[in-house]
Amino acid sequence: MPSITVDDSGTELAYLDSGVPSTSPESYVTIFALHGIGYGYHIYDRLVKFIQDSKPPGVRFVAVSRRGYPGSTPYDAAEVGGLPTASDDQKAAFLRARGAELAAFIDKFIQEANLPPVSADGSSGGIALMGWSLGCAFALSVVSHIDTYPQSVQARLGAYLRTLILHESPLVALGVPEAPQSWTPQLETSIRPDQAGLIGVQWLTSYFKHPDLSSRSFDGVEWVVPATYRAPTIYNMSDAEIAQILTFEGAMFDATWYMSSAAQLRASYERACFGSDIKSKLPHMKISVVVGDATLALGLVAAWQIEDDGKRNGTEVTVKWIKGGNHLVQWDDPSIALQSFLEVIV
Repeated sequence: MPSITVDDSGTELAYLDSGVPSTSPESYVTIFALHGIGYGYHIYDRLVKFIQDSKPPGVRFVAVSRRGYPGSTPYDAAEVGGLPTASDDQKAAFLRARGAELAAFIDKFIQEANLPPVSADGSSGGIALMGWSLGCAFALSVVSHIDTYPQSVQARLGAYLRTLILHESPLVALGVPEAPQSWTPQLETSIRPDQAGLIGVQWLTSYFKHPDLSSRSFDGVEWVVPATYRAPTIYNMSDAEIAQILTFEGAMFDATWYMSSAAQLRASYERACFGSDIKSKLPHMKISVVVGDATLALGLVAAWQIEDDGKRNGTEVTVKWIKGGNHLVQWDDPSIALQSFLEVIV
């Protein structure tokens, strides 16, 4: 896979690219997608293939492999291993560095691919930055640290970035404490740790029937038991695809830092979405949430959290609910996923 060098140390980030849309080569929006924990950038293979085969006008899709995942520069032990006991400043510096790497990637891609700028009427061109699951924490870091980037990068992102999409963010990516009802196999003490991870990556691909989402109440959500009307996404993957998509080593690195960095993640989220200084540097950027109504409870309550925080801060947050969508809608239903992403890019 191709990659882009993002700093003077030779750090590389690999990526998938659907390519210039042949039906609208001069006018299209580019979506930069950041994958979650454990599931690497190949989770977007079906979506990229759908775009390449169906050739929808006006969109290009680029999925970036984060540090520690296949194709991109791995972390060394010193970068991550000491984070649980590191100072607050060191944890903040780690998160800031991840944002800077991704911002450099996007900036270089814009220039090298000569991406079309936002059109005069704002209806085409430019870019959207999308995080999925824990990847939302990285997308937020790109935005929240924009004032630390070179002026040329700040100016380019300010001119190009139309929408920040938070797709199925969990509360932990926002630095918000989990609800008391929260459950995952990894938190179940009766399951051996080596088994919990294996069970967890299957469980989170399930579909759930929630009793009453209209209540916006924790009691209206199914926290534990998957539904049986549709098979979990992972059962629609071959062994070869699972081996290519899942990266347990990357998941371990991610867990090492995010579990001890709630304060830094919360500050990054609040500044990226609601900071007045960020709004002045990214004047086109709108905040959008995409979430399925058959997904994990963790994604549902985070969508409500972001929506409520937006109201408290006087910031408009667009929430797109995907009917019947689970946590991996980009794999099970790529056409629906793409349509939903495009609907929130304004």
